[in-house]
Amino acid sequence: MERKLKRIGILTSGGDAPGMNAAIRAAARTCVVHDITPIGIHRGYNGLIHSDVVELDARAVNGLTARGGTILYTARCEEFKTPEGVQTAANACRYLGLDGIVAIGGDGTFRGALELSRAGINTVGIPGTIDNDIGCTHYSIGFHTAANNAIEAIDQLSDTMQSHERTSVVEVMGRHAGHLAVYVGLSVGATAILLPEKPFDFDRDVAEHIREGKYRGKHHHLIIVAEGVGDTLGIARRIEEELGPDTRVTIIGHI
Repeated sequence: MERKLKRIGILTSGGDAPGMNAAIRAAARTCVVHDITPIGIHRGYNGLIHSDVVELDARAVNGLTARGGTILYTARCEEFKTPEGVQTAANACRYLGLDGIVAIGGDGTFRGALELSRAGINTVGIPGTIDNDIGCTHYSIGFHTAANNAIEAIDQLSDTMQSHERTSVVEVMGRHAGHLAVYVGLSVGATAILLPEKPFDFDRDVAEHIREGKYRGKHHHLIIVAEGVGDTLGIARRIEEELGPDTRVTIIGHI
């Protein structure tokens, strides 16, 4: 006979993403429906190692769908990256009587869940990252919200930039993955999109596109840069020095 699950830990780890609270709510309420006690783990794997937990119930997660961030907080944990840290976390799961962990986050969170699984702890991963860089899922939690926020901000920015005939260099988030930059760039009709996965040549990938736009009569050019590309200010400076247009940088960041 299968052993009945009694307690499930829920944690969020890494960068926060819109929709994480809704995922916490769904996991907790599903536990309650099945007569399982949901245990919220504060500050990701760091909280698991130090047994920083709180018992959740349906009332505790009420109204979370409209709240951003994560009520369980999130933090990165260097200790958990060591074999000793993973073993400490696994021992904490057993000490707390957890029959499994629901880990909500991105690639680092999933790597941590895999290590816990190898240490004998049942784990389930829920993709929650605006980078959308988790395999086997089309869209991760938070991606669409981040993309739509960036698109809205750029649409408003473009009106002013067009009025002044300026070139805009806009940096969006994405350290190692350019999915957000591609989605946003295509949606706003960017002149060029620069990604961390693909080394770029300034003359071929930026300057030539701006020259082509000028030839077609365009007076405003928009360059989307993923943060992982680096040196966004340097790219803008080079556009202004070599091609002439008044160029401004906007870093959208965490909005």
